[in-house]
Amino acid sequence: MNGQREAELSGRLRERGLRATRPRIDVLAALEDLGEHRSADEVRDRLADEGHRLPRSSVYNVLTTLVRAGLALTADAGPGPVLYEAGREWHHHFVCRRCQRVFDVDCLVGARPCLTAGGDVGIVEEAQVIFRGICAGCAATCESGSE
Repeated sequence: MNGQREAELSGRLRERGLRATRPRIDVLAALEDLGEHRSADEVRDRLADEGHRLPRSSVYNVLTTLVRAGLALTADAGPGPVLYEAGREWHHHFVCRRCQRVFDVDCLVGARPCLTAGGDVGIVEEAQVIFRGICAGCAATCESGSE
């Protein structure tokens, strides 16, 4: 990682009130480099490939800290490992039943929680919608008779 990128990541961590430790910088960089929706194991594997060996528990702890600080989001895609993504904008997800990819879906109202509860349940801080179906790519493959 070059010095400019490290300084930028360190600055973002400090802006959120966090110390810019090596594990935090490395996990945030790996999450951003991987893109999309990634498990903690995928982040750990990416770090190991780059020569940064962190215990699985440390990767989970850093990811949890990044989520709490608003530098990463969890992507609720249903059963399976928790998925994480770099970013700050709240959104929902679409899970393809065929290829298992997870896609971002913008909130219609644009701000968290994006929905309201049907009754007086208290203070709603977030709501996640999981759309499930066949993604456009898989649907096109089905329509063309390739499958």
